Amino acid sequence: MIRLNTAASVMEFTSFKKKDNISEDTLLEAVMDFEDAFLSKQEGITMHCLVKNNSDQYANVMFVRSMEALEQIEEEAHSNEAAQHFFSLLDMESVEMKFHSILKEEFALPDHFSCVEHGTFSLNGSGDREMLLKTADKIESEYLSRYDNTRGYFIGRIDEKLYSEITLGKTFDQTKQICEGYREEPVCQLLLQMADEESMQLGFWYLIA
Repeated sequence: MIRLNTAASVMEFTSFKKKDNISEDTLLEAVMDFEDAFLSKQEGITMHCLVKNNSDQYANVMFVRSMEALEQIEEEAHSNEAAQHFFSLLDMESVEMKFHSILKEEFALPDHFSCVEHGTFSLNGSGDREMLLKTADKIESEYLSRYDNTRGYFIGRIDEKLYSEITLGKTFDQTKQICEGYREEPVCQLLLQMADEESMQLGFWYLIA
C-alpha cells in the first residue's frame, strides 16, 4: 500500500483473478514493485492498495486527485516494466475495471481502513441524482456515524446510469454486520427504494497489500 495524500475525486476499482499458475506471494511481490517503481512517481495519485474477497478475487483500488490524472497514469502504465509485469500475472478475462467519480465535496481519505464495501446500482426512476446524494448524506449522519467502524463513505458515479455506494471500514466483520442492519433502517430504505434491484451488486473486500 502507498499513501501520498488525502484528497481524491476519483477511485479506480479493478477486480480480477490471478492466473492459476501464479502464487499469491508472487502477486504481492509484483504489486509492491508496481507501487515502488511506478505509482509512487505518478502525479496526482493519493493512495493505492490491493484488496481480496472471500471468492479468491482481488481488486486494485486507487484514489486519485482527478480523472485526468488517472487517465495519464493508465496511459503511462502501458510502457512501464513494473506495471506490465504486474498485469501479466492477471487472468485478463476476469478483469473488470470501474472508474468512480466521487460525488462528495472535499472527500478526504481516512487515516486507516481495512475493508472496502463496494456496491453498484442504477436508479429505477423514482429518484434523481440530487435526491440520491441527499439520502446518502442522511445515511452517513443518521446511521453510519453511530459506528466507530465507519472510516469513509461516498456515492460515486461510474457512467450515465450506474452509481456506486462505497464504505471504508475499520474491520471486515464489523463492516458486513453494519451492512446487514442497513435494510432495517428507515433512512437506508429510502436509498434502496430508489435503486433498480436487478442492477444491484455488493461485495466486501479486505486489505492485503
